[in-house]
Amino acid sequence: QSHELLSPTLLFPSHFAKSKIAFVATSPTSCHSVAIDSAGRAYGWGRNETGQLGLGYASAVVPIPTLLTVGEEGIRFVGAACGKYHTLLVGSNGMAYASGGNLCGQLGINNAGVRGIDRFRKCAVVGQISGEEGEGGEDSVGNVKIVQASAGENISALLSSAGHLYTSGSSEFGQVGNGETGEYIIAAGKLGFSNCAKFIRRSVFVQSESDRDGKTGNMLTSGGMDSSGRVKCVNLEDSSSICLANVSCGKNHIVAVEAPTVGRSHVPRVFSWGSGDYGCLGHSIQADEYTPRLVGAFRGPIFANNHPVSAVAGSNCTVVKTRNGHVYYVGKHKSAGEATMRPTIVDALANNGHVVAAVGAGAQSVFCSTTNGVTVSWGHGEHGQLGYGKDENKSSSKPKFVNGLDSCLVTEVSCGMGHTIFVLRNDDEEDKKAMKKVGKVEEGDVAEWVEGIKGKEAGGEEDEPAKKKQKGKGKK
Repeated sequence: QSHELLSPTLLFPSHFAKSKIAFVATSPTSCHSVAIDSAGRAYGWGRNETGQLGLGYASAVVPIPTLLTVGEEGIRFVGAACGKYHTLLVGSNGMAYASGGNLCGQLGINNAGVRGIDRFRKCAVVGQISGEEGEGGEDSVGNVKIVQASAGENISALLSSAGHLYTSGSSEFGQVGNGETGEYIIAAGKLGFSNCAKFIRRSVFVQSESDRDGKTGNMLTSGGMDSSGRVKCVNLEDSSSICLANVSCGKNHIVAVEAPTVGRSHVPRVFSWGSGDYGCLGHSIQADEYTPRLVGAFRGPIFANNHPVSAVAGSNCTVVKTRNGHVYYVGKHKSAGEATMRPTIVDALANNGHVVAAVGAGAQSVFCSTTNGVTVSWGHGEHGQLGYGKDENKSSSKPKFVNGLDSCLVTEVSCGMGHTIFVLRNDDEEDKKAMKKVGKVEEGDVAEWVEGIKGKEAGGEEDEPAKKKQKGKGKK
């Protein structure tokens, strides 16, 4: 019997009856998810073969949302992130915690020799003061307070309250953002990379010489490339003072948006780095970037009063939302068709007066939810993650209405591997009326399925341990 949810469904509403869900996290490469309620409690469910849910054990799957803890009393969680094999939690104390696979150092626990852990451990953030001494916030001398996290396949990124960027994990495609991959030969036909096992601040941001000089045209023919075939870039003079508002990891690339700053005349900038497959970095070229690079397409008068405010990264695409609720897309998330090599407005929404409030991007899906209760999605969704419902197509080349969420105000959307999670506003009678049309599933509805999973695990039929599954993945 299939337990796929082909249209949006309220997930275990009785289970989450204690308080409202405030935040959800999954990612294009993850088959597990985390939800945080308004009381700061974190719940995790999904695949757990590397102990990525931090429950003290590894298992094929955790089918029911389960309370997550980090072994410290009184910790309220304010953020979370899911990678392919790992999870990050952010506490109100400004500390980050990680659990799961660590083959590339993506846990950031300053121990590259540990292949993985199944309980949350405090991350090592360079410059951070641990314990009560550091709880005064980032104004304290030498202290770093983490407020946001994101995770890709083998990479992790943190933002501090000062808007500073910290990364840890794989440098294979330059996604660590330190200016190099550190590639070296392990053996014939096998390469290694100088991955990072602790969170280090990345304070160098660059722009191409062409952008600096205001040139347009093809970099390949206009002298914009160096002798090694890389784009010629120069450091931004204000690199050390750049304050980021948002960071998002795709599979192997990262995008970040600058915070608006009082008293400064320039428009908040967008930066991207890591794998440039399908042009997902927005630089109109398929080339990896090893340092956070300014996306020149978001400069100019058109963005003076409609500047970028946030961005999300899919596996091989990037979606940027602006102040006026317009959405720009670059890269590719559909199996057919050409890649979009330059950030392009989603005109099906903008031309019809829709103001987008929430966006999400997954492995093969993109979602946009508007302020007037309209949600659209497009891409490929063999498991129903596009939410079109039973007997409907499981793919769409253009934005298509998700009728199951009609009139529902979506405040958060997060796209994972084969699934999508929404947070629906439930503040007034209109919200409640809209939600009555949404189906629901309770624990009793899946009890037989859950018992079947437990039986398989007891009989030794569970998936092979992650430590074997990860072997050889991602490294050539």
